[in-house]
Amino acid sequence: MKTHLILIFNLIFALTFGQQENLIKFQDDSRLNGYKNAEGEIIVKPMYKHASVFNQGLALVSTDAGWTIINSKGNELVEYGEFPGTVYSNLEYKYIRHKKNDKWGFIDRKGNLIIDYQYDETKDFNEEMASVQIDGKWGFINIENELIIKPIFENTQVFSDNFAAIQLNEKWGFIDKEGNQVIEPKYKSVYNFSEGLCAVNSQPFDMANGGWANEIIDKSGKIVFTGEFYFFNGYSNGIADYWEGYHFSGKHIFIDRKGNVIRAE
Repeated sequence: MKTHLILIFNLIFALTFGQQENLIKFQDDSRLNGYKNAEGEIIVKPMYKHASVFNQGLALVSTDAGWTIINSKGNELVEYGEFPGTVYSNLEYKYIRHKKNDKWGFIDRKGNLIIDYQYDETKDFNEEMASVQIDGKWGFINIENELIIKPIFENTQVFSDNFAAIQLNEKWGFIDKEGNQVIEPKYKSVYNFSEGLCAVNSQPFDMANGGWANEIIDKSGKIVFTGEFYFFNGYSNGIADYWEGYHFSGKHIFIDRKGNVIRAE
């Protein structure tokens, strides 16, 4: 469920902020979605209940039969089915998770099958690795579909900054690309590492009195900053941002790598 919510959030984000290239979405009087080119010519007739904006030549669309992916010619790349992996991924490898016959595999952005449908579930590729679920447990494969880290985890996140978050006994920690445990599983929730730092939650989740995370740690597990993070964007060029305070009651705060506040809005 959490994975599905993340995928849906990515789609909503892209619908809001990603209007940028190729075909342009429009609706007819019955609120069905189609696409026009820049000259206003209809390329895809309005037939979809839900439709995203295009990103790098692809869009997600749905009918009563389910979801599929179309290209800028209006061709449907995969069979209708469950919500596929997002086409808006800014991760390193542009492979798309896709499900067929109750198993997950990967296609490229032309619709070619790259990794066969064989896994109970998968997550996105990043840093040449993707987590896959086998018999209820999660491990990691490389882009050649070789099982690099055995499936022993309850849950995982993508590799980022050479570390991946893993869950054991309902607690989160981190491993490296050889599968070595580098930070023991002891957190209620974690974000991904970026520029050597990561936001984590070391206390029971409490929406009113704690948020999604309460510490920023380095790769040794040392705490470098404490706060209340209800939303956290990882570090980029030495700056991270987060929302402090539940819902609209707090502030949007930007901090440097030492936890110094750069500005608050």
